[in-house]
Amino acid sequence: MDRHLFAKKRVSLAVSVALGAVAVAPVAAQQNETANDQVMEEVVVTGIRSSLKRAMDTKRDATGVVDAITAEDIGDFPDTNLAEALQRITGVAIDRDRGEGARVTVRGFGADFNLVTLNGRQMPTHSGFGRSFDFGDIASEAVSGVEVYKTAQANVPTGGIGATINVLTAKPLDRPGTTFTLSTKGVLDQSSRKDDDITPEIAVLLSHTFMDDTLGFALTGSFQERKSGEATGRTTSWQEFPAIPSNNGLNINAPTDGAIPAVPRESTYALDEYDRVRENAQLTLQWQPSDTLTATLDYTYARLDLAHVGNTVGTYYGQIREEGTWVTIDNVASPLIYTESNNQTDLVMATSDDGQLNERKSLGFNIAWDPTDRLSLELDVHQSSATSTPNGRFGSTSMIAMSAYGREVASTNFTSEVPVLSVQLAEPLSPDDMHISGSKFENFWADMDLAQAQLRGSFDFTDTFRVDFGLARTEVENYSAAALVQRDKWSESQTTAYGSISDLVVPASLEGVFNELGGGDQVNVNFFTAELADLAQRALYLNTLSPNNPLYYGLIYGNNENLNGSCGNAFCNQFTPNNGEDEFEENTDAAYLQLSYTGALYDLPFNARVGVRYEETDVTSYSIIPTYEGISWSGGNEFVVLQGEKSRSTGLTGSYDHVLPSIDFDIELTDDIVFRASYSQTIARAGFGSLKGVPSVPLYIPVNRGVQQQIAVDYGNPGLLPYEADNFDLSLEYYYGDASYISIGYFDKEVANWIGATTVEDVVYDENLVHPGLGSLYQDASAAFQAANGAIPSETELREYIFSNYPSAPGVDVDNNAIYGVIGRDNPVVVDVNTVTNSDRLESIDGMELAWQHNFWDTGVGFIANATFASGSAEYDNSSDEAQNALQGLSDTRNFILFYDKYGLQARVAYNWRDTYFDGNNAQPAYVREYDQWDGNITYDVNDSLTVYVEGINLTNNTFRSYARSELQVFAAGVQGTRYNVGFRYNL
Repeated sequence: MDRHLFAKKRVSLAVSVALGAVAVAPVAAQQNETANDQVMEEVVVTGIRSSLKRAMDTKRDATGVVDAITAEDIGDFPDTNLAEALQRITGVAIDRDRGEGARVTVRGFGADFNLVTLNGRQMPTHSGFGRSFDFGDIASEAVSGVEVYKTAQANVPTGGIGATINVLTAKPLDRPGTTFTLSTKGVLDQSSRKDDDITPEIAVLLSHTFMDDTLGFALTGSFQERKSGEATGRTTSWQEFPAIPSNNGLNINAPTDGAIPAVPRESTYALDEYDRVRENAQLTLQWQPSDTLTATLDYTYARLDLAHVGNTVGTYYGQIREEGTWVTIDNVASPLIYTESNNQTDLVMATSDDGQLNERKSLGFNIAWDPTDRLSLELDVHQSSATSTPNGRFGSTSMIAMSAYGREVASTNFTSEVPVLSVQLAEPLSPDDMHISGSKFENFWADMDLAQAQLRGSFDFTDTFRVDFGLARTEVENYSAAALVQRDKWSESQTTAYGSISDLVVPASLEGVFNELGGGDQVNVNFFTAELADLAQRALYLNTLSPNNPLYYGLIYGNNENLNGSCGNAFCNQFTPNNGEDEFEENTDAAYLQLSYTGALYDLPFNARVGVRYEETDVTSYSIIPTYEGISWSGGNEFVVLQGEKSRSTGLTGSYDHVLPSIDFDIELTDDIVFRASYSQTIARAGFGSLKGVPSVPLYIPVNRGVQQQIAVDYGNPGLLPYEADNFDLSLEYYYGDASYISIGYFDKEVANWIGATTVEDVVYDENLVHPGLGSLYQDASAAFQAANGAIPSETELREYIFSNYPSAPGVDVDNNAIYGVIGRDNPVVVDVNTVTNSDRLESIDGMELAWQHNFWDTGVGFIANATFASGSAEYDNSSDEAQNALQGLSDTRNFILFYDKYGLQARVAYNWRDTYFDGNNAQPAYVREYDQWDGNITYDVNDSLTVYVEGINLTNNTFRSYARSELQVFAAGVQGTRYNVGFRYNL
């Protein structure tokens, strides 16, 4: 893809700073930080009990609040990636994609509030709009450990109000000699209904040192394939509307004035299959020419290739609210049962075949120098990128719809766990009934480049007093774009001849698919599936037929007037952006100073650390926006925006600076009891979606009976200030055994600069963007149709009536099957402009963290239990339809792990629970229902070199569910299956 990025203005940091280092002399590595009393619970040995004992000892000796886990410990958990392992830490919860951990929430703050670093380096993301890091890209075998900084330190990069998560990789000089590890496993994922194949996962680590352990390399690589599936019953959106005034016989217990009623846009079932291939590799070279100088060069690569095929069946509702049984709870009105008759006539089935490729690359150089016994210096530079690109013939997302026209009644029962759809057809469903109708293809691109240079140092004035200091420069360039190709034939009564695809469709049924969900045994819809490539090929063939062919019905896509975008034919994606392009630049300079002191107060040993970090940031946001040439009424209720040439908007800018103090203190009240207290100020920057520049209008603006559908555009604000938090932490820990302890912690976060949304309604976006459904031609034709036929016309009927009765009217193009808006006759499109600003709200988030680790003497049996209780004022009020912003991800969590470790046998059973949480809002708020999961593994050491193991994930096959303002307003309810792994590890 030809990226329209702004011109590169910087001189490469990796070059300029490295050259500057020659003039200032070599400097020292970050290892001096981890060698001192940094806040870190690091476990460096194999074996559950030994790991836990060392973790407890490190926790006891630490200053501040940081948790960590190493590769050996990750390997002992039944976890597929780093996110799955991190959820075992107190205060950490995860969001899952396709049943696998993807994003991390810490102390109630969602993924965008947490910063992820690699070996202390800030990492780019590839979502395009947010700052959240997708842990699904990283295999656990590729790293040596992970640190979770829950309290701020001056020498740790900013951006994480919840936490800063530092991923560590292996270094050869840390493991002198030769190390070789080979790990293989077979994965059987029972969520897939298409494949029951066992897929491979292979990981290799080779590390070797030379020249008296002063020169070495470490090479790691992994290949992991997983075939999985997901079955969901879903409604993509709920349309809110003014309340129905009274019961009318068909609407029972109708909502009253003042309530917030909503009806479903559609009721659909989806069967999705995924093939995920994850590849990770890293090469690290180290040279230590003297005891005081170490140089490290490393390159990290991660690739995730996700392929998807899917089939859906369902009904689209006209949202006419003619029949339903309602319930109103806390001012929110929801249908228990929603029914429509003789409004929409199609039963829609669709097929998909698409994919996306995510890649990460990072090249880094570190040089460490200890000029004296007391002074240590370090220079670290890196250039990193993260990209997400379409992968596959049909792009990022794809869909070709097939429809059978003969639906008389459709009804959805929302009272069970999964919605239960009932459809009454005029005649039994037959392959000859199926027609190709609408289609939609989308592509998404994201590309972030990040360059960073950090100069750090420390000086020990005495054995008890140390000063840490440093400078940093970070440059971020973020790009996102999209393309849309849409064939608007959704509401046509027939688009291809009867029998034209009967040989391509395959009968299918949903009977038994949803039995794990309440009400799932009532889901028994019969439908047809097909391969998307076959439908695309057949559609192209049908379009070439002459009118005397028995399969001819009419042009499927005419003269391309019913296309949003084009890629050379009618059924493929467009691989150049046409639906929004945004560019963003962010440059940050930082400096810090930190003082650490160890002493005694009334003979009680204590540690104290005081630091301050200063940062200043400049941002610039651009958008690539088109001119608009008009709107074409291309079919039914399909009104397509016609774009002209694109241009780059003037850059919108913003800047801010912060002084961020931090204080940590701990004291040993007795030999077994430690008290800790911390205070810090932290920031979390707004997502790139909130900072983007001028928006473009959607490519599709429907009108229904002369009323334009509400359209919203998002206008970014590069002047947004980051969230600012005052953080307080207290902790009391009691160590009562060789590897047993109890701890209780309290945290409080006062968050200012809360980002809130504002909306300006009914804004004329462009005076020249006039709509053919909003003028006198539409109104006059509608009145004439009613007078002649005694009924209000549908959009399809009205369009055909205009072609027949007003063929010479301005804007009516019978030959090209299109009706265009005309300036002076038709009204311009109006939009609601959404933007974001910093409010004066001050929100408070506080909570408790409890942890208990216990070993039962020398039996080998023990347990770990922890719980986090978090609450706050930043909650969403479902009873209000005003614009709101709430804290995404805030919830309680619990973990329990029972383990056995003796005689070479290790076994763990792990339970994880997360309460219901708010998951963001668009047109409506979204919630994810509480979820729990049981995992387990058994490992046996055959000898000192060979270990065999078996793992189970989601052993009880728990289900998931999300919903809007009410639990009755379901977004998705689904099953994701159990996964089993069997493998071995060989160490040399």
